[in-house]
Amino acid sequence: MGLRAHLRGLPAIAWRDERIAELRQSEKTLRARVAKAEGRLAKATEQLAEAEQERDLALSQAAGQKYSPKEPSWHTRIMEQARVGRFLSTKDTQREFPRRHLLEKLHNYELARSYGVATPRVIGSWPKVTEIPWDELPETFVVKSNRGYSGNGVLPLRREGDSFCFLDSGEGITAEEIVAHYQGARGLAAPYFVEEVLPGTGAVLPDDVKIFSFQGEVADVMLRRVTKHNDISSFTYRFLDAEGKDRGQVQERHRHDPDIAVPRDLAHMVEVARVLSKAVPVPFVRVDLYQVPDGVMLGELTPLPGSSGGFTREHDRLLGRMYDEAEARVNLDFARGRPYAVVLGPHDPDVTAPMSARTSLPD
Repeated sequence: MGLRAHLRGLPAIAWRDERIAELRQSEKTLRARVAKAEGRLAKATEQLAEAEQERDLALSQAAGQKYSPKEPSWHTRIMEQARVGRFLSTKDTQREFPRRHLLEKLHNYELARSYGVATPRVIGSWPKVTEIPWDELPETFVVKSNRGYSGNGVLPLRREGDSFCFLDSGEGITAEEIVAHYQGARGLAAPYFVEEVLPGTGAVLPDDVKIFSFQGEVADVMLRRVTKHNDISSFTYRFLDAEGKDRGQVQERHRHDPDIAVPRDLAHMVEVARVLSKAVPVPFVRVDLYQVPDGVMLGELTPLPGSSGGFTREHDRLLGRMYDEAEARVNLDFARGRPYAVVLGPHDPDVTAPMSARTSLPD
């Protein structure tokens, strides 16, 4: 046995070597634990960073949410009024609330005519759709319910033999099917009336011109092209300001069409919208008009339009602010004695008299 081996055999030296081996093994074990701990720490740090990103995104979205009670909102105001209106309709048995009359087409025709704004001539009116004398109607005509929405109460028709067809699509429909349509449709109300077709209307219906009006202030002019009657999927839109400048796609849910022509008599249409919106005791009304060859004619008034939630955040707040300001103005007018009622103009409101389209309001 050599000297080195002899020395390693001594108890003290043997203990030292054994202790060194234990410490080295302990070091390896601790290093492995440290490595695992560092791995867990790195993973936890990564998860924390992801969580912080999610938190920051949620806070950002909450701060920039589309509808906030701290900001004016067109959608919020319209939905509020629609919600209150549902309660009001159960209590207003005598139909005293002015806004409810703005849902009635014949009422709105009378209002428009009283200010010299042309409307189609009403040929006849009946309390039941079954009472309409189909054989006595002219070659072309439009059937309407006094109340309705989204065009479901409006049928533009042409006589074709013993039956009828739609002016735009040529699709046939019988008198019995017309009656069944009105009896089965939701949200329609009597009377049912027949009016003359808009001048210049042929196979293509004229573009709708819908003007967003706030007690004399005009925000938007919405142009809507309908290629097939009551087929929403065929509708396209363009938004202008009161001067006719394109606003771009401020309505996210609508198909934007920059090629829809600006109405020839846009300035007169804006003037009509301003006058009629001040005649009603509510902050907002949409004035729906048509451009026809000789001028402008009223389609209807819409106090609470659908699709109010489809605007961009910026435009929703613009319209919301205009609504708030208009409500402040009309409330002040009430305090100063303005009647809480629709104010008729000085002209004959008879909807059965012939009335030509105009390019300006009468004196």
